[in-house]
Amino acid sequence: MSAGRAGISHALGVDIGGTAIKAAVVSSGGDLSERFQAPSPRCLEELRDFFRTTVQQVNTPIRGVGIACKGIIDAESSRVNRLPGDLHFLQGSFLKDFVSSHLPVRADNDARIALVAEVLWGAARGQRNVVLLTLGTGVGGAAMVDGVILHGAAGIAGHFGHMTVDLQGGLCMCGNHGCLETRFSSRAIEADYFAHLHRAASASLSAGAGQIPDTEAIFQAALKGDESARCVLDRALEYLGAAVVSLLHAFDPEVLILGGHIAQAGDQVLKPVQAAIAKNSCRMLGREVPVVLQSAVGYGGVLGAAGLIFLHQQQLKV
Repeated sequence: MSAGRAGISHALGVDIGGTAIKAAVVSSGGDLSERFQAPSPRCLEELRDFFRTTVQQVNTPIRGVGIACKGIIDAESSRVNRLPGDLHFLQGSFLKDFVSSHLPVRADNDARIALVAEVLWGAARGQRNVVLLTLGTGVGGAAMVDGVILHGAAGIAGHFGHMTVDLQGGLCMCGNHGCLETRFSSRAIEADYFAHLHRAASASLSAGAGQIPDTEAIFQAALKGDESARCVLDRALEYLGAAVVSLLHAFDPEVLILGGHIAQAGDQVLKPVQAAIAKNSCRMLGREVPVVLQSAVGYGGVLGAAGLIFLHQQQLKV
């Protein structure tokens, strides 16, 4: 860090998502300003353009640029080692190379960055042992043990969606069978509900114009008494509860945080998970573990990405 940036208390956070790329200037106190957003890039040049124009338009002096991206990221080099899906074109790239300036750049997996935001400014502030699960199209996660966010030997620590929860389960995208993602994720929930529709089971939703009802609609239908929705969610939440209990036994955290768009269902997710913990972990843990929702949403990835700069330069400490 140059002497010229030593007194600067802001950083730029960038979150490369599957549908949008977001950025904002973030203060060391966690306040956001100068927000930027665009559709997700579909090629390397589009990503370069976003970084170039965003950095040029920022009016606040910044200490550096933090970048959040899904996939398996080498945090030391910022290399995207593996990234399936829409952003596959980034695989093999070094994210720091897209910042055409001499600013310090840090990058990491989006779930670990979500945990950074919670540790610095959110639900995990003041804690040293935390597990975070992101529940969405897939299942991601991150863990902090004794104040250190785990990366593992190859950068895949925290991919809790690929824990085996069903020995007779189906094939997962990772090559394993019966992963948590195959039983609890928006893909799994929507596919299971569609199977009920295909069997002509009692259901209030329909697959109009070939579109499968989305997870949010299925949760709402369950609240209104839809038998198929209740069956699908009860079964999915049993697998989630079992996975959470395993994580508590493995990491012994002070708090468990649930994030991602499925977690927005609130008590429909929280209460079954809390019940599973109370039933299956009290003998081993001997205490209650708070289960809370992620507090930094919307621009949480941006917030955590900027937090990487503050943590690395020791302006803030976990």
